[in-house]
Amino acid sequence: MLISFRWLCAAALLSHAALGQDPSAPDPARPNALVIVLDRVGTGDVGFLGSTLGATPNLDALASRGAVLKRAYAASPEPSPARAAILTGRWPNAMGFEFAMPLSEEASAPDAGLRGLHAGTPTIGSPFASGGWTTGFVGMWHMGVTAEQSPMSMGFNFDCFVAHATRTRKPRPGKDDGFSLRSLGAVDESFERLEDAMTGCATGFIERERSKPWVLVVALPGLSPPLAPSADDLAAFPTLKGRRREMAASLRSLDRSIGAMLATLDATGQTGRTMVVVLGDTGGSMAWGSSNGPLHGDFGSCFEGGLRIPMIIALPGRIAPGTTYPHPVTGADVLPTVTAALGQPAPASIDGVDLMPFINGDSRDLPHAEVHWQSGMSAATMFSGLKYVIPLDGAPSIYRIDQDPSESINAADDSVDAYTMMRERHERWSQALPPARWLADGTIPEALKTPPPPPALPDPDKRRTRKTDPDT
Repeated sequence: MLISFRWLCAAALLSHAALGQDPSAPDPARPNALVIVLDRVGTGDVGFLGSTLGATPNLDALASRGAVLKRAYAASPEPSPARAAILTGRWPNAMGFEFAMPLSEEASAPDAGLRGLHAGTPTIGSPFASGGWTTGFVGMWHMGVTAEQSPMSMGFNFDCFVAHATRTRKPRPGKDDGFSLRSLGAVDESFERLEDAMTGCATGFIERERSKPWVLVVALPGLSPPLAPSADDLAAFPTLKGRRREMAASLRSLDRSIGAMLATLDATGQTGRTMVVVLGDTGGSMAWGSSNGPLHGDFGSCFEGGLRIPMIIALPGRIAPGTTYPHPVTGADVLPTVTAALGQPAPASIDGVDLMPFINGDSRDLPHAEVHWQSGMSAATMFSGLKYVIPLDGAPSIYRIDQDPSESINAADDSVDAYTMMRERHERWSQALPPARWLADGTIPEALKTPPPPPALPDPDKRRTRKTDPDT
C-alpha cells in the first residue's frame, strides 16, 4: 500500500509539473515578438557595424546575442513606403505606395483615405490578433490618417502612436499642433519629450502583458530632422560638432529607449521567450549628421547609402549568439520571419521570405535572387552580383555590388551586355507595376481620382404642385 501511495504522489507531481506550476504562466510554445524600427539610422552610426561613436551600447549588446544581417536593405529610399513593407511583408511599389506620406494631409481631407495603406490591408499584427496574441503598435505610423487606416483597424489591439511625425517633442494631448497623438490616456503626461512618452507606452505594454503572448511594433521618432537632443545627451559627445553631435546625442537617446525595453523584458522574465527584431527604415541622412560608412549615397537615393540599413534578429535557443548573415535581405522579410518563428501563417501574396532557414544555415539558397526599387525618377535593380542604378541626376550605371559595395566603379563601359541585361530586367519589373496612388507632392493622379457622382435627377413623384390663380 505504501508503494502505491508513493507512486500516486509521484504521478501527481509529474502531472502538476507538466501543467506548469503557475496556471497563469504563458505557454512557452507561444513566444512574443518585439519589432523595433529605427528612424534614418545609418550603417555607419551603430557600433555593431563598425562605428566608434559609442552611441549604441544597448543595440551592440543585443547584436552580440543574436544575428547581424550584414546586407539588409530598405524596401524604399523613402521612410513611409519602407515601413509599409515592414508592416505588410509586401513590396511598397506593388501596392502603389511609392512615395512618402505627405505631412500636410489631415484626417478631415475628403481624399485622405486615398493615401497610405488600403483599409483592411493585413499587417504583421493581423495573424497574431486573430491567433490569441495581444498586439500593439507604438510610435510613428505613417500608413494613413483615417480611422479605417489606424493601427486599431489594421491588426493591432493596442496603439499609442503619432499619425505623422514632427519635431514637436512635448506631448500635448488634445492639442492640434501638427500631429495626431492617440491613446495617450495610458501615458504619464508629465513626460517632457515625445520619445519618452512613447518609451513609456512600450515598456508599460511589455510589463502589463507579461502573462500572455504578445507582438509589439515600436517605431520611435529617433533621427527625423530637425533633431532636438537633450543637454545631457549632447554632453556625452564633447569632441563632436554641429549636426554630427546632435545626431550622436539623438541616437544615444534612441538607444537608451531600446535599452529600457530590453531591461523590461529581463525584469519580467520574458527575454528567453521573446524574439527581438531591430532594423532601420532607410539609410542615414548625412545632411543631418548620420553616417553610411563607406557606402555611396544618402537618404532618399537608390545608391547603397540610401538603402542599406542596420538589422538584428535575436531569438534565444533558435539563433546562436554572434551569428552574421552576409547576403541581401529586406525589410519585407520581417513579417514572414516573425510569423514563422511564432508558428502563425503569414498573410497570402506577400513578397518577403522567412529568414530563419538562411540565418541558421538550413538553406544555402539566397533569400532574394532579384531586388528592385523605385521612387519617382530614382530607381535600382540588383541581380546576380550586379546593381543597376538610375540616379536623380546623371546617366544610369551598373556596379559589381558584391565586390564594390561603395559603388565607386561604373562597370557599364566594361560590359555593355551586362548593362543592357540589367536595364531590361529593371524595365520589365517597372512596367508591370501599378501606378503610384499619390505623387511626391501628395497629389492624386487625375487617372486615379474618383469622379464625383452625377447629379441626382428630380423625383417625378415629388414635383412641386403647380400654383393656381386664386381668382379663378
